[in-house]
Amino acid sequence: MIRLLLIALVLLGSLSGCKKEKEIKKSGKVVKIGVLAPLSQENSRYGIQSLAGVRFANKEHRFLKNGDEVVFEIIDTNSSKEGTQRAFKRLVDKNVTAIISFVGSDNTLGLKENLSKSHIPVIASLATNNQISRLSQNIVQVCMSNKDESLVAAHFVKDEKFIKRVGVVYNANNAYSKALAKEFTHYYKKLYGEVAFSLDLSKKGALEALAEEDLSQIKMIFYTAGVKDSIAVLKILKSKANATMLVSDGLLSSAKENIKDDVNLLNGIYIVEHYASDVKGSSTYKRLQRVLKKDAIEDSSYAFLAYDSYELLYDVLNSCPSDKEQCMRALLHNSDVVRGIASNFSMIDGAVQREIYIDKVENLRLKKVIITY
Repeated sequence: MIRLLLIALVLLGSLSGCKKEKEIKKSGKVVKIGVLAPLSQENSRYGIQSLAGVRFANKEHRFLKNGDEVVFEIIDTNSSKEGTQRAFKRLVDKNVTAIISFVGSDNTLGLKENLSKSHIPVIASLATNNQISRLSQNIVQVCMSNKDESLVAAHFVKDEKFIKRVGVVYNANNAYSKALAKEFTHYYKKLYGEVAFSLDLSKKGALEALAEEDLSQIKMIFYTAGVKDSIAVLKILKSKANATMLVSDGLLSSAKENIKDDVNLLNGIYIVEHYASDVKGSSTYKRLQRVLKKDAIEDSSYAFLAYDSYELLYDVLNSCPSDKEQCMRALLHNSDVVRGIASNFSMIDGAVQREIYIDKVENLRLKKVIITY
């Protein structure tokens, strides 16, 4: 009986060996992909964390099915609109096949004229403005938009937490922060919620004004400003009210990188995110988490979105013979199933359709509360 069992196991091993994917034969050719990344100045952490994700993805899938090698041309945008435009022109001159961009919404919107003159497809990994995917036929958006994030946030506060009255805190000097606050307010009021106050942290004495607010009836604040101010706001909430915050994506990884003191105050807050630490992910997802942890950028949405951007492009390059622009543009805009780092997503008319998480910070980790679309 044991002998028969051993024979069966050997046969199974032989059969499974037959199912191995055929090894890719290298062609000796390269496909140059441009990367726009803010690697200096104020937004450098976005570029650095995103590069970690896209380089990991490239290491996982470096060669296309035809044997061509995917290589990067990486140019620093200096976190500025002018730097982004110069970097884009340099990539066009280098005849890259496509561009993956880790540039924010404002600087991406500044590329409108450049995009109209170029036929190179662009994958916007981090730009969240609702107009990005409509900016040009040559650009697609892989992260959730401001509209999606605000809508999910409003429904969570009103329909999941049953909170009828909130405060909104933002920074008008930051376009992303201002847009999220405006759209959340719009959707929350449509759900018959009341915004008790809307506080602009760019104004002098804003934190003092918050400390003077009657917070006794406030259970939650929707917060879209920077991580340093979030600590100050939390201190006020903890001293005056039994309230917490729902914050915009990326705040936790930014806090781990930039704040040493009082970072534990973030435990208990909620975050609208693309991912969660405790989701049962693929082996690839876990490997990338380990890579990020070594560089102290664990739980970085920027790195995960960069990975997904590469995977979308990789699928398209494998499906389009000779990197034909028309084929690439069509598949980038409309792809049914793309295998992302944590879950599948799709592209419809240049905008991503993907899971959006509400996470709770526990032990400075993102714990999934709900997943929505």
